[in-house]
Amino acid sequence: MHHLRTRPAPIAVPAALGVAAALFLTSCSSPDDTSPGTPATDSAKPHGFVEGASEASEPQLRLLLVDAEGSVAVHDLLAAETESLDDVPAPEHAATDGRFLATSDGERTTIVDGGSWTVDHGDHTHYYDATARVVGALDSGGPVSIASSESTTTLAWPESGRAVALDRDALGQGEVRETATVDHAGVLLPLGALLVSGDGAGDRVRVLDAEGEPTGVDTACSDPAGGIVTRVGAVVGCADGAVLVTEDPDGGDPVVETIAAPADATAPRATDFANRTGRPTVAALAGDTGYWLLDTRERTWQHVPTDRPLREVVAVDDADEHVVALDADGRVLVWSDGGSAPVATEPLVTAAAGATLQLDAQRAYLADPEGSVVHEIDFADDARVARSIDVPVRPDVLAEVGR
Repeated sequence: MHHLRTRPAPIAVPAALGVAAALFLTSCSSPDDTSPGTPATDSAKPHGFVEGASEASEPQLRLLLVDAEGSVAVHDLLAAETESLDDVPAPEHAATDGRFLATSDGERTTIVDGGSWTVDHGDHTHYYDATARVVGALDSGGPVSIASSESTTTLAWPESGRAVALDRDALGQGEVRETATVDHAGVLLPLGALLVSGDGAGDRVRVLDAEGEPTGVDTACSDPAGGIVTRVGAVVGCADGAVLVTEDPDGGDPVVETIAAPADATAPRATDFANRTGRPTVAALAGDTGYWLLDTRERTWQHVPTDRPLREVVAVDDADEHVVALDADGRVLVWSDGGSAPVATEPLVTAAAGATLQLDAQRAYLADPEGSVVHEIDFADDARVARSIDVPVRPDVLAEVGR
């Protein structure tokens, strides 16, 4: 099995796992819509109405679990209940956007809807609850990334350079409907109604329209690899830094900026970014030397060295500037307030375990496939292990949804 990595925050399958994490937004209704308690009709829908979903007063946090053979379950963290879903082909790679989980083998990628998600509109937040289910599959395999915006979900397979955009509304209703196919794109991210592509053949970042056609807005990016969507915009990693693409608030062309890595940087480049869903600051491994922090709001990089190599790292980007990582010894490390000395747990997983680290605003979740448990860690309380959750499906792949 190959390592799976998620992104928006990491995911795992034995031996290696790739996850990619990304921001997912759902639109509100117009000011003329009726109040939340009014039944939806064709002419008047409640504020925040989403077909097939109910709105809750708090995040509906769930853990999606997939074992090495493809058995799938969803564990409700609030109700402490687990439900089995349809099987998927044995996963070799996985990625999540905070609602959907993409698992892939060498030939196909299957999409699972976790059925819960959060929509943050800045001045208010919506929490949604729907039915978890296996949605469908696409005829592309290998390492995969996934990201979502209000209208679009993108998937990219860097080894083949193929990427697709899907109608996110249709995906939420159980239909895999492609709206664009992009070649030579090791990275493809949604930005509103547009797409941002990392063109490996042309060493450029390009802004495409919703159908995948070039808009003429692009910039140089040597060896594009890795990407993430933050509250600020879409980020694509480059050999010498990153490219940030942001929307023009006045409706003009998107703004494309290069955020160069520090001139004296000697650490390996960032290629796999992870953060608490949507937050401006993202983290990435810096080879075996430590980790990078990229603040997309301030347009700055910071390299943080570590004594031991890390396996995964995620930026919480909260008031205490927490960064959570899993090291090569199977310990969870937590930095705060930019401090150089992290607090650490005891080893929770073995070096050979295909562990995965996921987190939300209050907790981190670490999959322990060998123990068939998921450790819940209060990273703000000196990395305290709050509980270890027994799960009926070996968590070779773990994705937290509803964040």
